[in-house]
Amino acid sequence: MQSEHPGADDGALQPTVLPSLPPAVPPPPVLPPPIPGPVRHGFVFTGRAGEYFGIWFVNIVLTVLTLGIYSAWAKVRTERYFYGNTRVGGTPFEYLAKPLPILIGRLIAYTLAAGLALSWHYQLFALWGGLFALTVLALPFVVQRAMRFRARYSAWRGLRFRFVDGVYEAYVAFLVKPLAWIPSFGLLAPWVRLGQHDYIVRGHRFGGLRFNFTGDLGRYYIPFLISMGIAFGAYVLMFAGIIVVSVIGAMLGGDGKSGAEPATSALVAIFVPVVLGYLALLAIPVFLRTRYTNLMWEYSSLGPHRFESTLRSRDMIWLFFSNSVAILLTLGLAYPWTACRVARYRAAHFAIWAYGGLDGFGAEGGGKEGATGAELVEALEMPWVDIGL
Repeated sequence: MQSEHPGADDGALQPTVLPSLPPAVPPPPVLPPPIPGPVRHGFVFTGRAGEYFGIWFVNIVLTVLTLGIYSAWAKVRTERYFYGNTRVGGTPFEYLAKPLPILIGRLIAYTLAAGLALSWHYQLFALWGGLFALTVLALPFVVQRAMRFRARYSAWRGLRFRFVDGVYEAYVAFLVKPLAWIPSFGLLAPWVRLGQHDYIVRGHRFGGLRFNFTGDLGRYYIPFLISMGIAFGAYVLMFAGIIVVSVIGAMLGGDGKSGAEPATSALVAIFVPVVLGYLALLAIPVFLRTRYTNLMWEYSSLGPHRFESTLRSRDMIWLFFSNSVAILLTLGLAYPWTACRVARYRAAHFAIWAYGGLDGFGAEGGGKEGATGAELVEALEMPWVDIGL
């Protein structure tokens, strides 16, 4: 029997045709989180002149009353005040040295310094020559020990700094290279300073990381050449002023019109260029030290972290000049104010650019260090020797 609907297939299911689907899209790859950029952590000094004045005044009184013995305790109190009021990342620094080792080191250092002074004063040139030669030969060793002491007893967030470079490298940086400065008539001074900065920075460690230094000699010559130009201009100014005034004085004397008034004018005319030239010469060390400090930190790093020092020479020269005037006018009583003023300025112009935060430092062990080297550097008045970061 045929179907009533021709073409229909009895009992057969018609296939269902599904619409075509687009090809499967693979899931996006899982990317690592982006590396955070550096974060700037500026340094802050929170000390106040009024607070430090009390510490400073008591230190002076007790040092005088104890014939200098208390000076070691005075130094520790001073260092702890300035360390404790210098902060980065909200955490202050710590000075951990004890007074007694400083006192022992100070007695040794000042005994040697007194021997040098007395032997020169009483014309004991053989003794003075021996002590001087001993001091020069021992200087690199003293500097190395001073930096080890300074680093060992400086800390931040409970972690101490360390200085690990040896004495041999100190002799190269502070004796061998400076000897080459003499036959070059000072033209190798930037090269010497670069080598000393390299030794000082690379020798320090903190939190399991070592400081690194990649200084550029060409950049070190720029402030040196500028200072040479300033010095030359200062001498020319003083010499020209004296010559001009001498000529004017001779002309006035030849006319028979010389008297008290021309003599006074001549003295003033000599005084002005001489004072200006002398002030320019005084400004050169401040200028060089400021520029070299900026360069040292610009080329320094601690692991992935970088540093920023933006001290301005004109500001530092003004601080030096105005602080000196304030100390003289107050017979020294303004010293606490000037010290806090400089510390506040230096901290405001220094920062660390931290990659990944400031929490990834680990502790390192270290033994005790003697204070003789640090005190000898101070006793022999060698401020050009930077004994710590």
